[in-house]
Amino acid sequence: MLRSTNKVQTVYVRLMFLRIGEIDTLNEKYQAQASIEARWQVEFDKLLSSLSPEDQKRLADGKSVSLLKYAESHWTPQLYIENTIGDLKEQIRYTAKKSKEDAQIYVCEHRDIKGVFWEKLELQHFPTDVQDLSISIGSMLYNDRVILVADPYHGSGVNREAFVDQQEWKLYAYVDTLQRYVTEFLFRDTDDEEDESNQIENINNKEDRKRSILSVTCHAARRSNYFYVNGYFLIFLITLVSFCIFAIPAHLSANRIQTSCTLLLTSITFRWTVNRSLPTISYLTSMDKYAILCMGTLAILCLWHAVVGAYIFLRTPDFRLTPDMDIAFVDRWVFIIAIGIFLFIHLVLLTWLYYVPLKCHRQMEKKEDEYRHSVHNAKKNLKYIPISM
Repeated sequence: MLRSTNKVQTVYVRLMFLRIGEIDTLNEKYQAQASIEARWQVEFDKLLSSLSPEDQKRLADGKSVSLLKYAESHWTPQLYIENTIGDLKEQIRYTAKKSKEDAQIYVCEHRDIKGVFWEKLELQHFPTDVQDLSISIGSMLYNDRVILVADPYHGSGVNREAFVDQQEWKLYAYVDTLQRYVTEFLFRDTDDEEDESNQIENINNKEDRKRSILSVTCHAARRSNYFYVNGYFLIFLITLVSFCIFAIPAHLSANRIQTSCTLLLTSITFRWTVNRSLPTISYLTSMDKYAILCMGTLAILCLWHAVVGAYIFLRTPDFRLTPDMDIAFVDRWVFIIAIGIFLFIHLVLLTWLYYVPLKCHRQMEKKEDEYRHSVHNAKKNLKYIPISM
């Protein structure tokens, strides 16, 4: 392969999510099919040997021409996919075309990929979470040779119509791009192999050398109605029923404690059932915090029933409680205060739910509207449309 010049080559990258398959929350991965277009500027003279007279005329007229076996004899940015898992199916071809924007000749690498991609899922706000689904494109060459940037004229996009998990997720049309750099890892480029005398110097220089990475990200929001009904609401009902135990006379503490412990164990079992669909993570999700709060409420009430039972056993001669006794008065006030605190906590949680987790949904909806507005303006101005909605 021929070496490029010493100057930094800017490569403009555009990625289209053609199809997004199943999002595997448990294993933090998703399936996708995408098309990547990476283009870089070349001099017309360097392409003459690869083009027939007819292709040269087509290229001069601004038409696209195919470049067969281009990578065997010309410089390429040596792109790779950073976050793929397992075998990645890909097809690569090259074309050349004169840009309408700056009238320069660009070689474009068309890469069609299909595979499984790893993505770190942020589940703090589960089940009202918004997940980022990204594909990270990198170059094996250092940043003193290649810089990957988002194509300013041809935007990335996503095909929402070919989304498999539409019942569970809402896919947004808005797409983000992020440019970043990674430090040295074990790749040897052609410069190191050709000049052995400078290997030690190259190793020292590589400590400060990095590789350019461009991440293209689409966003999917979980449809949380199922978890509201079968998660939050059921836990709420289990905890709410525990306040009905106060209808049992306080001197029947065994019945109170038995019922409270049954509800507590039911709540614990239900929580573990819900967590089966989530990966093992080191932090608590929103539903985890709510379930633990409700289990704590059940445990405190169970402890209170035990205290009341012990008090009646020690202070009453016949182990019976009458409505005019002080402990009965205290028991009624504990019920009123406990259910008041329980309802107040839920009011606070609803406020937090609106202003924190659901805020991400509102922000994505705002970006979605801005994206639609930009697409509408582009249609009016007859500019390039990144993807059909």
